[in-house]
Amino acid sequence: MTFAHDLLAAVRDKSSRVCVGIDPMPERFPEAIRPTSDDPRAIVDSFYEFTTGVLDAVADVAACVKFQSAYFERYHADGVEAYFELIGEAKQKGLLVIGDAKRGDIGATSAAYAAGHLGPHPADDADTPDALTVNPMLGLDTLDSFGEVAADHGKGLFVLVRTSNPGSADLQDVVLQDGRTWSEMLADELFKMTAGNSEDGLSFINAVVGATQPHTMASLRKRLPRSFFLLPGYGTQGGTAETAKAAFAEGTPGAIVSASRSVLYPTERSGDWKQSIAHAAQAMRRDLASVVG
Repeated sequence: MTFAHDLLAAVRDKSSRVCVGIDPMPERFPEAIRPTSDDPRAIVDSFYEFTTGVLDAVADVAACVKFQSAYFERYHADGVEAYFELIGEAKQKGLLVIGDAKRGDIGATSAAYAAGHLGPHPADDADTPDALTVNPMLGLDTLDSFGEVAADHGKGLFVLVRTSNPGSADLQDVVLQDGRTWSEMLADELFKMTAGNSEDGLSFINAVVGATQPHTMASLRKRLPRSFFLLPGYGTQGGTAETAKAAFAEGTPGAIVSASRSVLYPTERSGDWKQSIAHAAQAMRRDLASVVG
Protein backbone atom coordinates (compact mmCIF):
# COMPACT_ATOMS: atom_id res chain seq x y z
CA MET A 1 0.00 0.00 0.00
CA THR A 2 1.18 3.52 -0.79
CA PHE A 3 0.41 6.71 1.09
CA ALA A 4 -2.28 7.69 -1.42
CA HIS A 5 -4.06 4.36 -0.98
CA ASP A 6 -3.82 4.63 2.81
CA LEU A 7 -5.22 8.16 2.69
CA LEU A 8 -8.10 7.15 0.46
CA ALA A 9 -8.89 4.29 2.85
CA ALA A 10 -8.84 6.66 5.84
CA VAL A 11 -11.17 9.08 4.04
CA ARG A 12 -13.63 6.29 3.38
CA ASP A 13 -13.36 4.58 6.77
CA LYS A 14 -13.93 7.83 8.68
CA SER A 15 -16.24 9.48 6.15
CA SER A 16 -13.99 12.47 6.57
CA ARG A 17 -11.97 14.93 4.53
CA VAL A 18 -10.61 16.61 7.65
CA CYS A 19 -6.89 17.17 8.20
CA VAL A 20 -6.12 18.71 11.58
CA GLY A 21 -3.01 20.88 11.63
CA ILE A 22 -0.81 20.42 14.69
CA ASP A 23 0.43 23.96 15.34
CA PRO A 24 1.33 24.13 19.05
CA MET A 25 1.21 27.75 20.22
CA PRO A 26 1.83 27.64 23.99
CA GLU A 27 0.36 31.09 24.62
CA ARG A 28 -2.97 29.72 23.38
CA PHE A 29 -2.93 26.42 25.26
CA PRO A 30 -5.66 25.75 27.81
CA GLU A 31 -4.73 27.47 31.04
CA ALA A 32 -4.37 24.19 32.91
CA ILE A 33 -1.45 23.07 30.72
CA ARG A 34 -0.02 26.41 29.64
CA PRO A 35 3.70 26.67 30.53
CA THR A 36 4.33 29.02 33.43
CA SER A 37 7.88 29.99 32.46
CA ASP A 38 9.91 30.78 29.35
CA ASP A 39 12.15 27.79 29.91
CA PRO A 40 12.30 25.96 26.54
CA ARG A 41 12.21 22.54 28.19
CA ALA A 42 9.06 23.40 30.11
CA ILE A 43 7.45 24.73 26.94
CA VAL A 44 8.29 21.58 24.99
CA ASP A 45 6.99 19.44 27.86
CA SER A 46 3.65 21.22 27.46
CA PHE A 47 3.72 20.34 23.74
CA TYR A 48 3.52 16.67 24.65
CA GLU A 49 0.46 17.07 26.85
CA PHE A 50 -1.32 19.35 24.43
CA THR A 51 -0.55 17.37 21.28
CA THR A 52 -1.42 13.97 22.71
CA GLY A 53 -4.69 15.48 23.95
CA VAL A 54 -5.42 16.80 20.46
CA LEU A 55 -4.60 13.45 18.87
CA ASP A 56 -6.97 11.65 21.25
CA ALA A 57 -9.69 14.20 20.50
CA VAL A 58 -9.51 13.93 16.69
CA ALA A 59 -8.37 10.35 16.09
CA ASP A 60 -11.87 9.16 15.16
CA VAL A 61 -12.72 12.22 13.08
CA ALA A 62 -9.63 13.25 11.10
CA ALA A 63 -8.46 11.42 8.01
CA CYS A 64 -4.97 12.66 8.83
CA VAL A 65 -3.03 15.23 10.83
CA LYS A 66 -0.42 17.72 9.65
CA PHE A 67 2.51 18.60 11.91
CA GLN A 68 3.92 22.08 11.23
CA SER A 69 7.61 21.60 11.89
CA ALA A 70 8.33 25.31 12.44
CA TYR A 71 6.54 25.36 15.79
CA PHE A 72 8.79 22.54 16.98
CA GLU A 73 12.05 23.72 15.38
CA ARG A 74 11.64 27.02 17.21
CA TYR A 75 12.75 25.18 20.38
CA HIS A 76 15.82 23.64 18.80
CA ALA A 77 16.90 20.13 19.75
CA ASP A 78 14.14 19.58 22.33
CA GLY A 79 11.50 20.71 19.87
CA VAL A 80 12.79 18.59 17.00
CA GLU A 81 12.90 15.55 19.29
CA ALA A 82 9.28 16.22 20.28
CA TYR A 83 8.28 16.58 16.61
CA PHE A 84 9.44 13.09 15.68
CA GLU A 85 8.29 11.45 18.92
CA LEU A 86 4.81 12.95 18.63
CA ILE A 87 4.59 11.85 15.00
CA GLY A 88 5.26 8.35 16.31
CA GLU A 89 2.49 8.84 18.87
CA ALA A 90 0.05 9.92 16.17
CA LYS A 91 0.82 6.87 14.07
CA GLN A 92 0.36 4.59 17.07
CA LYS A 93 -3.15 6.06 17.33
CA GLY A 94 -3.84 5.03 13.74
CA LEU A 95 -3.50 8.49 12.21
CA LEU A 96 -1.75 9.26 8.95
CA VAL A 97 0.73 12.12 9.32
CA ILE A 98 1.81 14.85 6.92
CA GLY A 99 4.99 16.69 7.84
CA ASP A 100 4.62 20.35 6.90
CA ALA A 101 8.25 21.35 6.44
CA LYS A 102 8.17 22.84 2.90
CA ARG A 103 11.69 21.64 2.15
CA GLY A 104 13.23 22.17 -1.27
CA ASP A 105 16.83 22.00 -2.40
CA ILE A 106 19.07 20.17 -4.84
CA GLY A 107 21.66 17.43 -4.91
CA ALA A 108 23.13 16.09 -1.69
CA THR A 109 21.25 18.67 0.40
CA SER A 110 17.92 17.52 -0.99
CA ALA A 111 18.89 13.90 -0.40
CA ALA A 112 19.69 14.70 3.23
CA TYR A 113 16.36 16.46 3.74
CA ALA A 114 14.52 13.54 2.13
CA ALA A 115 16.26 10.95 4.29
CA GLY A 116 15.70 12.95 7.46
CA HIS A 117 12.02 13.65 6.87
CA LEU A 118 10.83 10.53 5.04
CA GLY A 119 13.34 7.78 5.76
CA PRO A 120 13.19 5.43 8.77
CA HIS A 121 13.76 7.02 12.18
CA PRO A 122 16.39 5.29 14.34
CA ALA A 123 14.51 5.77 17.62
CA ASP A 124 11.95 3.17 18.68
CA ASP A 125 9.56 5.80 20.07
CA ALA A 126 9.75 8.14 17.08
CA ASP A 127 8.85 8.06 13.42
CA THR A 128 8.89 10.15 10.25
CA PRO A 129 5.78 11.44 8.48
CA ASP A 130 3.81 9.46 5.92
CA ALA A 131 4.04 12.43 3.55
CA LEU A 132 5.91 15.72 3.34
CA THR A 133 5.23 19.17 1.90
CA VAL A 134 7.95 20.21 -0.55
CA ASN A 135 8.79 23.48 -2.28
CA PRO A 136 9.63 23.31 -6.02
CA MET A 137 10.79 26.93 -6.39
CA LEU A 138 14.40 25.93 -7.16
CA GLY A 139 13.22 23.72 -10.03
CA LEU A 140 11.72 20.30 -10.59
CA ASP A 141 15.03 18.60 -9.84
CA THR A 142 14.41 19.53 -6.21
CA LEU A 143 11.79 16.76 -6.19
CA ASP A 144 14.11 13.98 -7.35
CA SER A 145 15.54 12.86 -4.01
CA PHE A 146 12.21 13.29 -2.22
CA GLY A 147 10.51 11.21 -4.91
CA GLU A 148 13.07 8.43 -4.64
CA VAL A 149 12.74 8.14 -0.86
CA ALA A 150 8.95 8.41 -1.02
CA ALA A 151 8.78 5.65 -3.63
CA ASP A 152 11.16 3.40 -1.67
CA HIS A 153 9.13 3.70 1.54
CA GLY A 154 5.56 3.99 0.24
CA LYS A 155 5.27 7.62 1.28
CA GLY A 156 3.87 10.73 -0.37
CA LEU A 157 4.74 14.27 -1.37
CA PHE A 158 2.59 17.39 -1.36
CA VAL A 159 4.12 19.92 -3.74
CA LEU A 160 3.35 23.61 -3.20
CA VAL A 161 1.35 24.57 -6.30
CA ARG A 162 -0.97 27.43 -5.24
CA THR A 163 -0.69 28.46 -1.63
CA SER A 164 -3.25 30.08 0.65
CA ASN A 165 -1.40 33.26 1.68
CA PRO A 166 -2.50 36.57 0.09
CA GLY A 167 0.98 37.33 -1.25
CA SER A 168 1.11 34.09 -3.24
CA ALA A 169 -0.58 35.85 -6.17
CA ASP A 170 2.54 37.99 -6.68
CA LEU A 171 4.35 34.98 -8.14
CA GLN A 172 1.96 32.07 -8.50
CA ASP A 173 -0.69 33.92 -10.55
CA VAL A 174 1.81 35.51 -12.95
CA VAL A 175 0.65 34.83 -16.51
CA LEU A 176 3.23 33.28 -18.84
CA GLN A 177 3.54 33.92 -22.57
CA ASP A 178 1.41 30.88 -23.41
CA GLY A 179 -1.48 32.16 -21.26
CA ARG A 180 -1.03 29.78 -18.34
CA THR A 181 -0.29 31.00 -14.85
CA TRP A 182 2.92 29.90 -13.15
CA SER A 183 0.87 27.53 -10.97
CA GLU A 184 -0.87 26.01 -13.99
CA MET A 185 2.48 25.45 -15.68
CA LEU A 186 3.79 23.74 -12.55
CA ALA A 187 0.68 21.55 -12.35
CA ASP A 188 1.17 20.47 -15.99
CA GLU A 189 4.78 19.51 -15.28
CA LEU A 190 3.78 17.57 -12.16
CA PHE A 191 1.14 15.71 -14.15
CA LYS A 192 3.87 14.39 -16.45
CA MET A 193 5.70 13.12 -13.37
CA THR A 194 2.62 11.34 -12.04
CA ALA A 195 2.27 9.30 -15.24
CA GLY A 196 5.24 7.11 -14.39
CA ASN A 197 4.39 6.45 -10.75
CA SER A 198 0.62 6.13 -10.58
CA GLU A 199 -1.05 2.97 -9.38
CA ASP A 200 -4.78 2.43 -9.72
CA GLY A 201 -5.06 6.06 -10.78
CA LEU A 202 -3.28 7.43 -7.71
CA SER A 203 0.15 9.03 -7.48
CA PHE A 204 2.50 9.73 -4.60
CA ILE A 205 2.91 13.23 -6.07
CA ASN A 206 0.14 15.41 -4.65
CA ALA A 207 -0.50 19.15 -4.52
CA VAL A 208 -0.97 21.90 -1.97
CA VAL A 209 -3.67 24.26 -3.20
CA GLY A 210 -5.07 26.85 -0.82
CA ALA A 211 -8.73 26.54 0.11
CA THR A 212 -8.73 30.34 -0.17
CA GLN A 213 -8.06 30.19 -3.94
CA PRO A 214 -11.30 29.05 -5.64
CA HIS A 215 -10.54 31.13 -8.77
CA THR A 216 -7.85 28.66 -9.87
CA MET A 217 -9.00 25.45 -8.14
CA ALA A 218 -10.94 23.99 -11.09
CA SER A 219 -8.11 24.61 -13.55
CA LEU A 220 -5.52 22.94 -11.31
CA ARG A 221 -7.86 20.03 -10.58
CA LYS A 222 -8.20 19.30 -14.33
CA ARG A 223 -4.44 19.37 -14.67
CA LEU A 224 -3.77 16.95 -11.80
CA PRO A 225 -6.48 14.26 -11.91
CA ARG A 226 -4.33 11.58 -10.21
CA SER A 227 -3.29 13.63 -7.21
CA PHE A 228 -4.79 14.35 -3.83
CA PHE A 229 -5.03 18.03 -3.03
CA LEU A 230 -4.16 19.34 0.42
CA LEU A 231 -6.25 22.45 0.99
CA PRO A 232 -4.92 24.68 3.79
CA GLY A 233 -6.67 27.86 4.83
CA TYR A 234 -10.04 26.55 5.98
CA GLY A 235 -11.50 28.45 8.91
CA THR A 236 -9.28 31.18 10.31
CA GLN A 237 -7.79 32.15 6.91
CA GLY A 238 -11.23 32.36 5.29
CA GLY A 239 -11.46 29.10 3.33
CA THR A 240 -14.82 27.32 3.38
CA ALA A 241 -16.34 24.07 2.19
CA GLU A 242 -17.78 26.00 -0.75
CA THR A 243 -14.41 27.45 -1.82
CA ALA A 244 -12.95 23.92 -1.71
CA LYS A 245 -15.68 22.34 -3.81
CA ALA A 246 -13.87 22.35 -7.17
CA ALA A 247 -11.09 20.15 -5.76
CA PHE A 248 -13.53 17.22 -5.54
CA ALA A 249 -14.18 16.71 -9.24
CA GLU A 250 -15.52 13.31 -10.24
CA GLY A 251 -12.87 10.81 -11.25
CA THR A 252 -10.20 12.29 -8.97
CA PRO A 253 -9.18 11.33 -5.42
CA GLY A 254 -10.46 14.71 -4.25
CA ALA A 255 -8.84 16.52 -1.38
CA ILE A 256 -8.23 16.75 2.31
CA VAL A 257 -9.00 20.09 3.93
CA SER A 258 -6.67 21.36 6.62
CA ALA A 259 -7.56 23.53 9.61
CA SER A 260 -5.29 24.33 12.54
CA ARG A 261 -6.24 27.25 14.76
CA SER A 262 -10.00 26.96 14.26
CA VAL A 263 -9.87 23.37 15.57
CA LEU A 264 -7.02 23.56 18.09
CA TYR A 265 -8.17 26.79 19.71
CA PRO A 266 -11.95 26.91 19.19
CA THR A 267 -13.84 30.04 20.18
CA GLU A 268 -16.83 27.97 21.23
CA ARG A 269 -15.94 25.81 24.19
CA SER A 270 -17.99 23.07 25.83
CA GLY A 271 -16.78 20.65 28.48
CA ASP A 272 -13.04 20.24 28.87
CA TRP A 273 -10.59 21.48 26.26
CA LYS A 274 -10.21 18.11 24.54
CA GLN A 275 -13.97 17.84 24.14
CA SER A 276 -14.09 21.33 22.62
CA ILE A 277 -11.45 20.32 20.07
CA ALA A 278 -13.35 17.12 19.26
CA HIS A 279 -16.54 19.14 18.73
CA ALA A 280 -14.72 21.60 16.45
CA ALA A 281 -13.33 18.75 14.33
CA GLN A 282 -16.74 17.09 14.15
CA ALA A 283 -18.36 20.36 13.07
CA MET A 284 -15.76 20.74 10.32
CA ARG A 285 -16.42 17.19 9.09
CA ARG A 286 -20.17 17.91 8.95
CA ASP A 287 -19.58 21.18 7.12
CA LEU A 288 -17.40 19.55 4.48
CA ALA A 289 -19.77 16.59 4.07
CA SER A 290 -22.67 18.97 3.41
CA VAL A 291 -20.87 20.34 0.34
CA VAL A 292 -18.36 17.79 -0.95
CA GLY A 293 -19.69 14.51 0.47
